Amino acid sequence: MSPLDPDAGLPARDPALLIRDAFVCTADAEERVHPAGSLLVVGDRIAAVGDTATVDAAVARLDAHVRDGLRTLDGRGMMALPGFVNAHWHEGFALRLAPGVGSTRAPHDHADPVGAFARGGDVRRLSVAFDDRYDIAAALDPDEAEAIARYSLWTQLRSGTTTFGDVGSTNRPEAIVAATRALGLRGAVSVWGSDAACPPGERRHRRTRDADAVLSRIEALLHVCAADTSGRLRAMPSVVYPPNMTDALGAGIAELVARFDTPFATHIGALRHEAEVVREAYGASSIRRFADLGLLNERLLAVHCAFADDDERLLLLDAGVHVNHAPAKYGTTGESTLSETGLIAALREAGLDVSLSTDGEGLPLGGMTEAMTQAWLAHNEQAADNTLVRPTDALAMATRIAARGLRWQDEIGSLEAGKQADVVLVRVDDWRYLLRARPLEGFLLLGGSTDVDTVLVAGRILLADGRATFLDEEELRDRYVAAVTAFATRRFGWHHERTRGAA
Repeated sequence: MSPLDPDAGLPARDPALLIRDAFVCTADAEERVHPAGSLLVVGDRIAAVGDTATVDAAVARLDAHVRDGLRTLDGRGMMALPGFVNAHWHEGFALRLAPGVGSTRAPHDHADPVGAFARGGDVRRLSVAFDDRYDIAAALDPDEAEAIARYSLWTQLRSGTTTFGDVGSTNRPEAIVAATRALGLRGAVSVWGSDAACPPGERRHRRTRDADAVLSRIEALLHVCAADTSGRLRAMPSVVYPPNMTDALGAGIAELVARFDTPFATHIGALRHEAEVVREAYGASSIRRFADLGLLNERLLAVHCAFADDDERLLLLDAGVHVNHAPAKYGTTGESTLSETGLIAALREAGLDVSLSTDGEGLPLGGMTEAMTQAWLAHNEQAADNTLVRPTDALAMATRIAARGLRWQDEIGSLEAGKQADVVLVRVDDWRYLLRARPLEGFLLLGGSTDVDTVLVAGRILLADGRATFLDEEELRDRYVAAVTAFATRRFGWHHERTRGAA
């Protein structure tokens, strides 16, 4: 890819693009919908959105040379949504063939053990496993890393995610940067932030690597992303988990975040047993440590933030943190994030931004559609109130509000004139939508990520009819399988005869 052209290899933009006669959900601040609506894109931005007559008038006002290049997509039977913003994601597909993951698992689930996230969390065990990810990522060779990152990010794009927030990945940051550019996505990239662990049987934390070395990698990534000219790439410092952060690393990240004016992300207050372990290892709970280190503020994307005492709740509210959660993932790991304390719903009711995400691991998880579905259904069931989270609220959590968490809200997150043309089209013309006045509701009840038909990022059509417009999906898959197989053989001693299915 040419360093002078960050968009090399991507499909060309049409001078103007009209999506006509669709059901348009804008996810703007008023959550306006246009049942017979249209969307006009000029270059990489939305020029007009509204009812079809209004947008047709905007087309008529275009300069003749732009109008002559106009491409029209028939929106009949389609629903237009803003591109999904997955603000908390991890690239972990290098672990697809790690012991106990993916094809290495037994075909029957009856003997599955209780996981480390379940029953309040085995926080010490998790801290060791999380810290190991730093070295696992470093063990990938560059070609393996990029092949894995491209396939992993392709699964995000295929399911309607146009922007991701990387909260630390089991991959090389430079590979994720390269894959983001190559696939035309938009992303905030991170370094796996960890310089300590809290091993079982030890009261205090154990330093595992030099904080300055980790900070140097984070700063280098910040400079790379600041120099990017595509408008699609940013950096977001992160710490994987408070048990994995020394005070030196936390203080250094606070300085970088302020100097580069970025968001910062971590999983905090995520498990019932977390505060006890962190207090014993560092002298204060996660939330109080972050306050003391200058990390508890409006820049913080506080992931899975469900466990806090009354004083800590006030700290979170006073700081104005952004809370993110992944409700489609919790049941798979036995986390009681929504049900045990009700804190996330209470923080939302008190005025904090609360957004949605998918999380990430070695196997694909439910996409943003599934996250919206679970947010709508689970929050309402917990509250015994069908109006607490409406489908349009869930959509906002997955788009406009999530964009605020990444501090990208001026450019993305809603279908509004002047914003970047990141758009998802979903077919809503089959039996699931017959005589249904609200297709978004039908999509969340009966649809899913695989129903995404068309995806635009910055005005480029990257997916059409459910297929990539600019790359060979089979080649992408084959390169991934070859890379993950080679890595698993070298790192984990994996052998093909042990597998129970395709990688």
